Amino acid sequence: MPHASGGLLATLPRYQSPARMAASVWQLGPPGLEPEAVAAFLCHVLPPDASVFRGVQRVPVAPPRVRRGTGQGPGFPGEDALAERLLAALARAVGGHAVAAVVDVSLSGGVDSAALCTMAARHSPGRVRAWTMDVHFADATERRNARRVADAAGVQLVDVAIPDSVLPELFEPAVLSQETAILNARAVASFAFYAEARRQGATTLLSGAGADEVLLGNPEALTGAAARVAEDRRLAREVLRGDLVENLGMDQRAPGLPWDAGGTPGAEDHPEEVRYAAWVLRELVLPPELRSAATHGVSVRTPYLDADFADVALALPRDVLARQGAGKWLFRHAVRVLVPDAVRLARKTPRYAHTALSSPVRTRWLELYREWLTPARLDPLELVDPGATRALLERYARLTPEAPEAGAMDRLLMRLCSLAMLHAHACVRTPCPES
Repeated sequence: MPHASGGLLATLPRYQSPARMAASVWQLGPPGLEPEAVAAFLCHVLPPDASVFRGVQRVPVAPPRVRRGTGQGPGFPGEDALAERLLAALARAVGGHAVAAVVDVSLSGGVDSAALCTMAARHSPGRVRAWTMDVHFADATERRNARRVADAAGVQLVDVAIPDSVLPELFEPAVLSQETAILNARAVASFAFYAEARRQGATTLLSGAGADEVLLGNPEALTGAAARVAEDRRLAREVLRGDLVENLGMDQRAPGLPWDAGGTPGAEDHPEEVRYAAWVLRELVLPPELRSAATHGVSVRTPYLDADFADVALALPRDVLARQGAGKWLFRHAVRVLVPDAVRLARKTPRYAHTALSSPVRTRWLELYREWLTPARLDPLELVDPGATRALLERYARLTPEAPEAGAMDRLLMRLCSLAMLHAHACVRTPCPES
């Protein structure tokens, strides 16, 4: 399979045009962003039913009414029986999707996508293509594992090369396709990935998205996320106009964590771990996968989030999912007949901890930030202080990639650029004929 970079670069001008974006919110023709909602978004206090767009609301989805089991005790079916139940649920989920003439599967090289790919190959022998992403921040071990899984399953491997130079240029169209502020280049790479997949004929891809969330893939994630939220709030207050934010009453609040119960129907019926998982999916995982793909005419299917599989996974006792700091223990045990041990037992690696500072095209990313974080772009957001934002940006530009504060500062700068892009686009675009 030839490198995909030529095809991606050849189609780049098409995706640079905001006029070609036809995602759902633009059909409503919102007249820009709501300042209070922007401030709430940056401080992680935006309610689940609210949107940053003026006059647009979201419909929060209640988590499944399933609770984790209580673990060992009378009537406990045993771990092998639970593993068989989990594997059977995965087989049903994959079998329900593997009906096309060609079955395309996104293969990162982790245990989730490896099990998905191998199961799909069993359902549809000789008809599966596995898709990987070759981008500078992809984990080298997982990429080797993806090749190993594809070879073992006997499927064609399509390696989509995404040159670093295209990521800054695709930032704006990626934001518009996802209809929300993004916080890392992984979301931009997803946009490029699905563009190339569609160019090569894929119309539906199976994705392992959601496996971590329903199978407790990262037991330490909740603690780390709480720290990141606190860091994000601290930095957001540096760039928000304090006088106006105080008038909104935000400084007087004692905001809880964004996944706390309240605002989402049925949230109080679930432990914090499940509420956190639902928030991650809604706010961070699914928009770049589902919406970016849809922009290019690709439908993404998520078997791990199918009701049947999710109900089985969410009912599993925590003590069969997390052991000795490792997540998805029972799942790893269940897929031992599908996935090579080197892949199945590999520890989860931290992903996408890169920033613009660590990019091979660091200079271009900083140029892009400076182009969008100007008074002309930020003043219309009303609550964002352009002077404080520029001071933060210049402080950021002097950091080394390894600086502890680089990640949080990059998240905020990307979000601010995204919000400026969304506002500028919403103010000039007329509604679609269908609206």
